[in-house]
Amino acid sequence: MKNKNLLHGLSDESKRILKLFLHKGAMTKKQLSKLSGLKLTTLNRMMLPLEDLNLIVKSDIEKSSGGRKPALYDVNVKDYYLLGVDISRLYTQIVLTNLKMKPLEKYRFDMNQELTPEATLKRILEWIQNVLAKIKDESVLGIGIGTVGPLDRENGVIINPENFEAQGWKNIAVKSIFEEKLGLPVLIDNGANAAVLAEANYGIGKGIKNIMYLNCGVGIRTGFISSGIFVRTVNDSEDTFAHTVIDVKGKECRCGNHGCIEKYSSIHAILEEFADRVQKGGVTRVSKPARQISYLDICRAAEDDDPLSAEVIQNAALIMGTGLANFIQLFNPGIVVLSGPLIRYSKLFYEECVRAARRKSFWNQGNNINFSRGGSFAENAISIGSAALVVENLFNHTG
Repeated sequence: MKNKNLLHGLSDESKRILKLFLHKGAMTKKQLSKLSGLKLTTLNRMMLPLEDLNLIVKSDIEKSSGGRKPALYDVNVKDYYLLGVDISRLYTQIVLTNLKMKPLEKYRFDMNQELTPEATLKRILEWIQNVLAKIKDESVLGIGIGTVGPLDRENGVIINPENFEAQGWKNIAVKSIFEEKLGLPVLIDNGANAAVLAEANYGIGKGIKNIMYLNCGVGIRTGFISSGIFVRTVNDSEDTFAHTVIDVKGKECRCGNHGCIEKYSSIHAILEEFADRVQKGGVTRVSKPARQISYLDICRAAEDDDPLSAEVIQNAALIMGTGLANFIQLFNPGIVVLSGPLIRYSKLFYEECVRAARRKSFWNQGNNINFSRGGSFAENAISIGSAALVVENLFNHTG
């Protein structure tokens, strides 16, 4: 394995050039000079250590109207790798990517009552160790982990997230465990932050100032970037939006308040509402016993025009869209990416949510907000964004 800390030896100037290639793609030196505002002599000096480390390579020859054709340069997609881990309540996913955040290998498994922290981390580590054995002499620059909060990011500890099926998810020192077992640098952040990072710098949010990402699932996880900077919450919690109060006299939430969005628009809320409606005599074509009905059953039935399922999904989406409209009016995002299991499996939920958000915000008064179902990375956003944390963190530190 090559030097895993080689990026930290780069000068700030060289890091800046590497960042431009990562975010903008292949360029000639002339194009890079114009973009960076640097003279070619200075640019050549900054690029030299990147070329020596084989981080930047000649990728092709640019078309020319005449004379010598200029060389295109780009990040090396063959010799360096990143690992991204997405630990969510419903599943865990690990990806190996190149420096362009293209997934080269992927492993995903569903979470259940048997997957305690110890069992989950063991499974992740075994897969990573098998991948590292195949890579042999190539360089893995680090591991990014995106997970549910709250977190102690600095020390890399998952504090006490709720709603895992298995017991024991409290004070899990994932950073130190992974670094000890693998000998690689590890970064940890909220999964939603990792996802919005991927979309902002490598996906649908490129060039957009303010970007909001929502993952709609067991909880409602939110990441927001304003002018290239994460908007962070207390304890790095990613469910602050989920606990926005939408009805002061509404249902009691686990947080102690009443009327939080999560009590109406999460998977658990939809299951509870559906069960309650059936118990009160509601008629549905979903034929399973109540305890066996999953959110997937309700989503599918709604798409197949089951009236009760459709009404439950629409009502949940209306609440979600109303809360989203409030957020839009406060922070003016240029794009809102809606993702996660509810978005993936329910087109109706997505469309109703967006319709409500547009109708209840200033969107129809000239505020041009774009919405995306899944963004560029869909269900891979958190794991790819976690891999991106490794290199993006480099640009936030000097020396």
